[in-house]
Amino acid sequence: MKFFSKTNLTVLTLLSLLACNKLSQSPEAKLKELVPKFQKTMCSKTIECTKDEFAKIPPAYRNMIPPFMQSEENCITFFDQKMKEAEKKRIEEKKEVTEEQVQAFEKCILAFDKLTCDTFKGAKGKVSIPECEEAQKYSGD
Repeated sequence: MKFFSKTNLTVLTLLSLLACNKLSQSPEAKLKELVPKFQKTMCSKTIECTKDEFAKIPPAYRNMIPPFMQSEENCITFFDQKMKEAEKKRIEEKKEVTEEQVQAFEKCILAFDKLTCDTFKGAKGKVSIPECEEAQKYSGD
């Protein structure tokens, strides 16, 4: 679960970079275009890699599973809400997205999509996604 917490923090910070809704090909617009791909990648990997573990949890304790980890739809809804919250914060703080942040985010998405479930769950020790290190730098991790 520590990996999920760190991943979620990184993801939420990256999503905060998506707030500006410009029609041009600004870095903000490019990053915003990546959101659906990110959501699909993150949510499908989360559901795929946790379903076997969650099936082992006795029914009486399944309500302890965070709702965003119970279905892909819940996961996407969760990240949509977090994106809206992050957008509000970005507007208040007047932060700009750079081309480097967009590139880092895109590389991270591609790498995340290629992860095996063992790596995703941290079964092989500390999870490290080299392509996501730059994105994590921007998120403050």
